[in-house]
Amino acid sequence: MRRLVAAWEALASRVLLPLLVLLVGADVALRYVFNAPLAWGTDVKELLLLLVVTAGLAGNSLADEHIRVSLFEERMRPRAQRAFARVRHALTAVALVLLAWSLAALALDMREFGERAENVPIPFWPLAALVALSAALAAAAELSRLAPTGTAPEERA
Repeated sequence: MRRLVAAWEALASRVLLPLLVLLVGADVALRYVFNAPLAWGTDVKELLLLLVVTAGLAGNSLADEHIRVSLFEERMRPRAQRAFARVRHALTAVALVLLAWSLAALALDMREFGERAENVPIPFWPLAALVALSAALAAAAELSRLAPTGTAPEERA
């Protein structure tokens, strides 16, 4: 699973993110220098941003780097911290499974009804399917953190 997550993150960081930066730069330059923004720029930028942001879900889950407030957790005893971490990972996995399921259903609806971006003929359903896959990978990563290995979840990377 780590290889799949690393490949997805590499695609996002080495291809999609630079493409997004170039597109934003070109759109800004064309808008303010020539008063001629890219008509399709906003649609493509939004879709690229969606993929870039969601590509990091599974990696964050594997590394246990999701943002959380640990005000109470840090005051617990080590055994209670481990139990709390397991509950946290289980609840996060449930939320991610629900997100993946609903996005997969949405992707099927988008495919059935042929939903596309407004100014460029990009179908939405493959992108929704990729986001659903990212959520499913993140859920699997959270579930993998629940497996007993003899170390606390925080100590695993």
